[in-house]
Amino acid sequence: MTTDAAATAPPGRLVDDWGRRDRVAGWVLVAAWTALLVATLLTGHRISDFDRLEGLVAAGEVTEVEVVGGFEGAEDWQGFGVTQVRWREGWIVHTADVTEASNNRQAAHARRQGDADRTVVVGSVRDHLARLDPDVAFVRGEPRNPYSTVVGLKAPGWVGLIYVVLLGATLVLNGGPRPWRATRWAWAWLVLLVPPFGIAAYLALGGPTGLFRPRDPRRVWLTGGWAFLLALLLGGGSTAA
Repeated sequence: MTTDAAATAPPGRLVDDWGRRDRVAGWVLVAAWTALLVATLLTGHRISDFDRLEGLVAAGEVTEVEVVGGFEGAEDWQGFGVTQVRWREGWIVHTADVTEASNNRQAAHARRQGDADRTVVVGSVRDHLARLDPDVAFVRGEPRNPYSTVVGLKAPGWVGLIYVVLLGATLVLNGGPRPWRATRWAWAWLVLLVPPFGIAAYLALGGPTGLFRPRDPRRVWLTGGWAFLLALLLGGGSTAA
């Protein structure tokens, strides 16, 4: 704390740079980020494996599968191609790619030419899954383009646009009043590299909402360099693109 700041502080109260308008902005951001998270969960889907779907269908835990593309209904089709399948597990929609091949020869060719980790099935994916559980239902789906990856989920492009806007607003707020517990650069690294956890930590502990007020708001526990290393250690694996 500087001498001037200490001289102007009210008796018995440590200096706090956050004002009423800052608090309102902080809580507006909390509401906006929460709404975006809910929208992402409702509209996004998680990249998964077709092997996982096979196991769930065989166990009767998935009763409806959405199929995007594929050769279902095509007469005398020859060759191979990638088909996308989607299914819901709780709140989350999972998606996986599978290669459909018209015969064993085409399947072998697909394995040589395609992604080594992608499952190849002979015939339609519908027939393949129906053999695992005859009661499973299929619906025709539509491609989702463009899309954004937010908190590990592929979501519509507008979700990514709103994410960028809210991220910019959060960084602007971080550039205003002196944050709690860490420097501005420290919070900026955590917000940028470890979302959504860094964003939630800043809004809850950095001062914008006034929650969990420290005894000394000016005491710094984390600086920019250490925060950058911490963010790299945590992996930044939940970034959005």
